[in-house]
Amino acid sequence: MEKPAGKKKRVALGRTGRTARAIQFVILFAFWVMLTGRYELKYLLIGIAAAALVTYLTGDLIYKPSRRKTPVPGAGFVLRSAWHLLLYIPWLVRAIIKANIQVAIIIIKPKMPIDPVNLQFKTGLKNKVALVTLANSITLTPGTITVLLEKDTYTVHCLRSDYASDLETAVMQNKVGKVFETKPDTPPECTWKYSIKETKL
Repeated sequence: MEKPAGKKKRVALGRTGRTARAIQFVILFAFWVMLTGRYELKYLLIGIAAAALVTYLTGDLIYKPSRRKTPVPGAGFVLRSAWHLLLYIPWLVRAIIKANIQVAIIIIKPKMPIDPVNLQFKTGLKNKVALVTLANSITLTPGTITVLLEKDTYTVHCLRSDYASDLETAVMQNKVGKVFETKPDTPPECTWKYSIKETKL
């Protein structure tokens, strides 16, 4: 016979998981409508089907239940994560636009003032989705690209060292961490490598 505590936790996990999937479905469907710009019933039904399929296949993207003996996150956790994600996206878009302008200026300058360097640093992020989100955010920002992610250690190639200022100060790490409600990162110890031989890949 299942213990009351175990049953209660299982019910809580199920409720939180359903809330997470509902939020993911709404976000995906809203994104579909925004991209298509069509409000005919046919397109809305296709959008609902597509959002439902992706939600079913990637249902643990926002929330993945832990098998450890830790407190069960409630629906509030999922809602806060979704809200912080919506706040993070505009911040990332601004960072991408700013980096695009910086790279464009370098391209049009005859002397090409670049100083390629590899940056290595560790992060306090533990959630796998958070780690990958940070890696992808770095790569999406022109002038930096994630070369390697091994456990909690990143190797990032930069056109110039100042392009990694948001990583040096842990601004980007904390923006991502806020989505997953992790403890704020302190500015990491950064190691700069100017050749492939120096970088441990």
